[in-house]
Amino acid sequence: MFASPQELSGGMVVFDRVYQMPAVVRLVDGLYVELSRPTGMEWRVAFYRLRPATEWEHRQLVAVGRLHRQRQRGLAIGD
Repeated sequence: MFASPQELSGGMVVFDRVYQMPAVVRLVDGLYVELSRPTGMEWRVAFYRLRPATEWEHRQLVAVGRLHRQRQRGLAIGD
């Protein structure tokens, strides 16, 4: 868990404990943080809901982005 919003910076991968999802920090605005996922989902949360993402969660976020790009191109998995 983060002690203050100053510990967060743009591009950092974090885990939202309420949504139970990893995301990338887009912007820190006072006590609130704007997050995004590769699927285009964006939301704003209080910094204290976040914790640093684990290595596994970071890989999960990368995999979601890869899958989303494949689906956007219309490719089937495994092609």
